[in-house]
Amino acid sequence: MERARGVVLGGGSFLQAGQAHRCLVRIDLDAPTPAVERVLLPFLPHGVSPHPTRPGLLATFEKKGPGAALLGPSSLTPLPTTPARQFYGHGAWSADGATLFSVESIVDRSFRGVLVARDGASLQELGEIHTYGTSPHDCHLIEGGSVMVVANGGGPHGGDDPGSVAWIELSSGKLLERCPIDDPRFNAGHLALAGGALAVVSAPRDGLPAHLPQRGAVSLRPPGKPLRTLQGPARAVERMVGESLSVAIDPGRDLVLATHPLGDAVTVWKLSTSKLVEVLEPTGPRGVAVALDGRSYLIAHLQGGVPQLTEIDPDTLRPTGLRVNPSYLTGSHLLVQRPLDHAERSEHTS
Repeated sequence: MERARGVVLGGGSFLQAGQAHRCLVRIDLDAPTPAVERVLLPFLPHGVSPHPTRPGLLATFEKKGPGAALLGPSSLTPLPTTPARQFYGHGAWSADGATLFSVESIVDRSFRGVLVARDGASLQELGEIHTYGTSPHDCHLIEGGSVMVVANGGGPHGGDDPGSVAWIELSSGKLLERCPIDDPRFNAGHLALAGGALAVVSAPRDGLPAHLPQRGAVSLRPPGKPLRTLQGPARAVERMVGESLSVAIDPGRDLVLATHPLGDAVTVWKLSTSKLVEVLEPTGPRGVAVALDGRSYLIAHLQGGVPQLTEIDPDTLRPTGLRVNPSYLTGSHLLVQRPLDHAERSEHTS
């Protein structure tokens, strides 16, 4: 049976004739020779959200800025926000694609978090829902699209607004659950969810005194257990220099993978026990994802200063030999989706 690794999507950048360019990168890993497709954008894509019913259409957002767009096979439509708000990198479509939600912050209100709902066709704003925190970042729809899970980064110094994860009922805007990060040194950054399990990666909280270790963190919540920030072992935690960036769950193998770019490490954890399995050592790892068929892991990292994508065997946790170099993937995330067929690629989504 042929492999079905899928198409990798992620933010990218490159220099050409001395000029910096930013782009969305697509790599079909099932092609005989995986090639890199680059779609130029006026901002660096952070999160990518494919439309649930229109293959080839996706929304992508800038981290901490005004940049966002709808991108189709032959179109690019800017997605504006108001001067009072800024995008924070992530969004999600409703299950039927009728509504696009984006995570945004109200800058002059201490970065109060809102989910902004827009009509999926006209892109007109429909309203705002409070995220029950400040500096929100990642978001995921669950429960068939009725509940949004949001990572709120929190305010500086740990204060009265710690980093937290909030479960919000979209129909009412009601807060269903709020789970603070249990260590005030860390914010709540990116999330992975699977079967009731939660994994969170964090950066150091804004405003921490310079004499404190500027480390990121990994926090895990297996089903039925509390969220706990991992404090050891030292050989893993000491590699969490600066931001812990990207996270993925492989529920079939009970594993969590998290990247630590400045520590040149990818930590691998047993989800059910929060025990360390392995520390991989690629240079400057950024995005991590599970292949479409679940039979490998994909890590974007540097090789001799050049961005590349490497496939990892999930059983041995060693490279399989599949590499894309250069990959141009310099963003924070990888998303894997099925390849588009010819008709879908030819569709004009204006």
